[in-house]
Amino acid sequence: MNISYSDPGTVIAKTKSESIRIGSEVRIGNYRVTTAGECDIAAIQCESHYLSTGMVHFMHADDLTLTFLSEIQPEVTKLDDASNTDILVVDVRSDNTADQLKPILKAMEPGYLFLIGAGATPEFFQALGLPIEENNNLKVSRTSLPEEGTTLIRPQ
Repeated sequence: MNISYSDPGTVIAKTKSESIRIGSEVRIGNYRVTTAGECDIAAIQCESHYLSTGMVHFMHADDLTLTFLSEIQPEVTKLDDASNTDILVVDVRSDNTADQLKPILKAMEPGYLFLIGAGATPEFFQALGLPIEENNNLKVSRTSLPEEGTTLIRPQ
């Protein structure tokens, strides 16, 4: 899976079968995921759940789980798929703080973290205190995931 920032508010994951576009909406190929439920599109399995103020999408492709959290919401950690997250994309609002995200990261332990949204400022990146890799195109496989901890991917 190749993952990249296409602009400050969008992440694109290219799988073996289809592209996943994450930003103001989630698109798997030409299909827009708008409601809770399950769908299979071109070998990508997507499970979406409503949370108190937003949604979470668990997308399984290329032996990896890519999770998109539309807002920082601690109840995501209570869902079964949360602990299987390899790559986490979070839409950060301008009023969010890094301290709100830290317990989620601790519970989910994703290998890689991508931040999008108005609150994904340099100050927010720094406040997380995670190792940072500046990269515009990350190639991820099961074997290339960090052995422990989370690496924050910041656009160049």
